[in-house]
Amino acid sequence: LASERPYKLRVPRSERTGVIVEPMLTNQWFVKMDNLAKAGLKVVTRSEVKFFPEHWTTTYNQWLENIQDWCISRQLWWGHRIPAWYTDGTLIDGERFVVARTEREAGEIAKRAGYTGDLKQDDDVLDTWFSSALVPFTSLGWPEDTPDLKRFLPSSVLVTGFDIIFFWVARMIMMTQHFTGKVPFHHVYINALVRDAEGEKMSKSKGNTLDPLDLIDGIGPGALIEKSTIGLLRGEHKAKIEKYIRTHYPNGIPSFGADAVRFTLASLATFARTLNFDLSRCEGYRNFCNKLWNATRFVLMNCEGKDCGQDESKSVTLSFVDRWIISQLQRTEAEVTKGFDEYRFDFAARAIYEFVWNEYCDWYLELAKVQLASGSDEEQRGTRRALVRVLEAVLRLAHPIIPFITEELWQRIAPLAGKTGDTIMLAPYPKSQPEKIDETAEREIASLKAIGNATRNLRSENGIPPGQRVPLEIEGGAKSVERYAPYMAALARLESVKVVTRPHWVSALVAFFRLGLTSMPASLANNTPTEVAGDFRLKLRIAVDVTAERARLQKEISRIEGEIAKANAKLSNPNFVERAPAAVVAQERERLATFLTTLKQLRSQLDKLNP
Repeated sequence: LASERPYKLRVPRSERTGVIVEPMLTNQWFVKMDNLAKAGLKVVTRSEVKFFPEHWTTTYNQWLENIQDWCISRQLWWGHRIPAWYTDGTLIDGERFVVARTEREAGEIAKRAGYTGDLKQDDDVLDTWFSSALVPFTSLGWPEDTPDLKRFLPSSVLVTGFDIIFFWVARMIMMTQHFTGKVPFHHVYINALVRDAEGEKMSKSKGNTLDPLDLIDGIGPGALIEKSTIGLLRGEHKAKIEKYIRTHYPNGIPSFGADAVRFTLASLATFARTLNFDLSRCEGYRNFCNKLWNATRFVLMNCEGKDCGQDESKSVTLSFVDRWIISQLQRTEAEVTKGFDEYRFDFAARAIYEFVWNEYCDWYLELAKVQLASGSDEEQRGTRRALVRVLEAVLRLAHPIIPFITEELWQRIAPLAGKTGDTIMLAPYPKSQPEKIDETAEREIASLKAIGNATRNLRSENGIPPGQRVPLEIEGGAKSVERYAPYMAALARLESVKVVTRPHWVSALVAFFRLGLTSMPASLANNTPTEVAGDFRLKLRIAVDVTAERARLQKEISRIEGEIAKANAKLSNPNFVERAPAAVVAQERERLATFLTTLKQLRSQLDKLNP
């Protein structure tokens, strides 16, 4: 005997009633699973059924390779009743029961066996997952050979969560195989488990659940608290939830609209196990919808009632800008199609977002303004045709993700693009046309973008107000500069664009040192008096007070250094890092990184101004 000590028995009790819960052995119904599991493994091995992401195949295989017989009887009030009828104890074929489809059929079997007494059906019901496993074919009219069964079995894809891969997915595959000889579906897409912004599992007792309708329509803080605490049995849960909501949603939840919510979920649909849902992402995609709406307004203002190139008998000239946006559309269509085919909805959403926001709205619409204002009739016709046709294709491309706004806008844009139909839902989905990819136009736009961005950087570094137009001198290919000049003037608000072989600033720099000036072009004070963009060198012809500019930069550097010191103090405090929400800590680290980058840029500018 090693030792003796008191042992307190742990008696399980019902959470609701407090009654002691004790195990009780009863007879149950089982299904032998060995052969069913082997068949289920084979169809996945032969790729008749594929999992997306693929790594969930391992989970599926592990369940079926370690299968146990399945207890399918449950002691519940609701469900499909076990199809077994008991005798008064008389044996029929060695058993005290008869299994049949109906009570009438059970009676006939009993009579044939010589039993004429009463039959009583088993009170147990089938496991919910057993009933659910039959859905793929019973819902289509099985066992009759119906048209629906022929058409929809197998179906294309099942979308579900990873927590029921065995409970539902595997059992549907096994049961459908057993009863029909077919698989129930070809693809299984496993979506991520949605968590809150901090990565916590959503729970009603925590108060961090989100009703999609509240995201769509919006809800005030009072109504949100009342809704989140209805039906709670414990008072401490109610107080905890009210505190959580007042902390995280002090103003309630704004209205984002259905499209923004759908776009957010699509953009977050990676192949990860979990998805952290952040309201700020909804706001970003609501802004995207507004951007698309305003872009359509611009196109309608400039194209409605005008020649959009539908008449093929009239000549149309597509500029390199028009050919570029058409080329980019083909690449985007291919990327979106690939994303949908591979169930990478996040890739598809990102491709649509980047094309619409970065290429079509931020660049093409601005460049199109120049062409509509100064182009020939053929060029304007070509630009209007590109505007409406690309936008119409984009609306069809984005429709599966944001169906409501695209339907509304398509009804206005489609006629201008020569498209007809009652609804965008019945319009063909865009297909990429590789023959329309124009790499030459793409290189030209890349060069134009680089020049435009470099010019904007020069304006920003020299503190030039947005409304002030200044002349630009540029050294590089004269033909390209002449072609880009109208666009550069519009994009960077330039007074003029001049091609030079020996830049004006070289002569000006010599004059500065010879004459001993106290004020000179700010860019001349740089050690390298050019802004380089590819094969081009650019310089704005402006003059500023170097002393004043140096003082301004030193003052801004001091301010940024103060912000960096504050951020470092916070992040070096263990209490802040360990106790503050993860999102707050991440935001502080992001602020610090931004300050450090800004400080580096300011010091670089100051070094260029120092003698």
